[in-house]
Amino acid sequence: MPKHVDIIKYKAEFTAALLKVASRCNLDCDYCYVYHHVDQSWRTLPKLMSYETIRNFAKRLKSYIHENAIDQFSIIFHGGEPLLFTAEGLARACEIIRNEVMDNCELDFSVQTNGHLLTDEALRVLHAAHISVSLSLDGPKHANDLHRVDHHGRSSYVATYEALQRLIETPGGIFQGVLAVIDPCVRPGELFEYFSQFDLPGLDLLVPDATHANPRFDKESRGVFQAWLNEAYALWYTKYSHLPIRFFDAILGSRLSLPSSTDVMGFGAVNLIVIETDGSYTDHDVFKITEEGANHLQSNVGSADFESIAIHPTILEHGRRLSVKGVANECLACPVLEACGGGSVMHRYQAERGLDAPTVYCGEMFSVLSTATKLLRNDLNFSADNVDFLGSDSFLSFDNDFVENCRDWRAHTERRATELAVDFGLQRRDHIPAAALILKGSRPSSDSESVGFSTAQSREYWLDEIRIQHDEPWLVKPFSDSIRVLKTDSDQYKHGLAMLDSVELYLSEFSPFLTNAMRELISDILFVESTLEDDSGIFSFSDDSAPNVLYVSPYAGDQPLAPDDIADSILHEFLHQILYHVEIATPLLNDHDFPRFPAPWRSGFRPAGGFLHGTFVFTGLALFWQAIVQSNGFNLPSYSETKAAANAVAFREQATYGLQSAFQFSLLTASGIKLVKNIAQLLEIDSLEMKAPGILNQMSIFPK
Repeated sequence: MPKHVDIIKYKAEFTAALLKVASRCNLDCDYCYVYHHVDQSWRTLPKLMSYETIRNFAKRLKSYIHENAIDQFSIIFHGGEPLLFTAEGLARACEIIRNEVMDNCELDFSVQTNGHLLTDEALRVLHAAHISVSLSLDGPKHANDLHRVDHHGRSSYVATYEALQRLIETPGGIFQGVLAVIDPCVRPGELFEYFSQFDLPGLDLLVPDATHANPRFDKESRGVFQAWLNEAYALWYTKYSHLPIRFFDAILGSRLSLPSSTDVMGFGAVNLIVIETDGSYTDHDVFKITEEGANHLQSNVGSADFESIAIHPTILEHGRRLSVKGVANECLACPVLEACGGGSVMHRYQAERGLDAPTVYCGEMFSVLSTATKLLRNDLNFSADNVDFLGSDSFLSFDNDFVENCRDWRAHTERRATELAVDFGLQRRDHIPAAALILKGSRPSSDSESVGFSTAQSREYWLDEIRIQHDEPWLVKPFSDSIRVLKTDSDQYKHGLAMLDSVELYLSEFSPFLTNAMRELISDILFVESTLEDDSGIFSFSDDSAPNVLYVSPYAGDQPLAPDDIADSILHEFLHQILYHVEIATPLLNDHDFPRFPAPWRSGFRPAGGFLHGTFVFTGLALFWQAIVQSNGFNLPSYSETKAAANAVAFREQATYGLQSAFQFSLLTASGIKLVKNIAQLLEIDSLEMKAPGILNQMSIFPK
């Protein structure tokens, strides 16, 4: 574990406890993480938990609930097979815990069982004690008997099936659902058809616990498993969505920003505390698949409280692994990172790297999330009757048609502004930028009334048409928390103004139509600086609420920028404006906020709309720098071949990642799909299908 782990950030927030009331089992399921993986500590544990241990647990729970003002807490009886403790024993355990905690917190009790000891009488006792029941069953007889057999290798199906029938017939909501472990030998349709007959309240489909050290599948069967998951998800989505499969619900929810309810995917915090039969605390039980003693905390309910366990180094490290800081380097370059969360922490284990590896199910998670995105996107596009408005236009062609588009977009903006001027009781004058009227119109009336428009005319122009440093407060007021306009007597402003002729040379070298297009669309350029004190890099800004205005910093920190960098900044923000206008007439995304993506050009997760914008912009910048390299620098002041070549490569890598990610995992409309395909052709990208990062396949554009 890192030496300085943030205790506040990764401290456990326990909302549930797993009481291992029995360390033995009456079945011998070959995939069981307790008995058939690395950790074999069950052999030294008491067969059953003592009531003294339960009383100690109850006292610790009472203190923790009181200290943290917890109003709801779940207690799961587990094993081994917890009904070896007997139904009467579980009822008594509930009574001990309830009597200790009293009315300070709502307690929810449940048991996970294989059902072989779930007699009518046991069910009556559990029902009376308000203990709900989840049943382990892998499907029809031949499916269940693949792995779930007794210690003599005999079928376990009949007794479990009979328990299922009893649970279904028991009133009062005691039955929580079925837990089933996937085996690709059983076809998804057969499995779903079987479970559909029972009207289950819940169905958990689990992947078999595995690590890179013990993958459980050879290379050939891994491909079969991936195909099974894709087939199963598609079948569930189109035909069996009435089955409440938590894993698939989480996958679908990840496309729509819903938090994951399963620890197989997604980020979160440690919220489960585990107590073994001897009263010892452990981390999550499934860590038994990694190393001997990996989940042991060397503490006991008799000697340590929950608060001390919540900040135990092992628990803190587990918490860190449930955050972006704790995923493998490869995962940082994965477009489904926020959804997958790096996968189950235990499934990441690799002999040399420990938990610092992608999940062993990386390929499966990546593939099924791709399938889920495409199915949902197709449905959204069909239901919205989306029309492809784009034709073959990429809006990065920079030809006469592109110039004409810019002229039309500017005219549309000016019409909007003129209508607003009438609303404000003004006679529209050219010196009031359209963006200023639009920005004022978008503010609350009390706010907008406090500031009027400037009557000043701009003193400087670029390309004969574009105003420089217009003294108009409404171009700045809405963004004053992030930008500061440079004074015209400042060295920074003078430098930016002096560089504009050279900037024109660079942009014209890229395309002779580009400056004509800018002249038609852009009304104003303001030289600014960032208000963020630690922002020492190249800075520029634009916003769809300020159409046709570019905000550019001519300095990076205290260093003046070369003309090629200022050209890059102006082109960068111009391209944002292009896509803003495209989006007014042509929806490109069904959801601009989700899914969210890690991006190589900005830290954190980017919303789908911002990610698509960045991708579009960096495609244009890749083409720009590529053209500058091909020019050999003739007539270009301060030209650096090394710099231009490096930028061309870097922007191409970022654009390629963005195009592939957006195409495979964002909820693009028909027009959005066409746009992505068209601009991918400009970069000569052969395929928009990405592969899962996998282990030992790190990408340099995402430094950790």
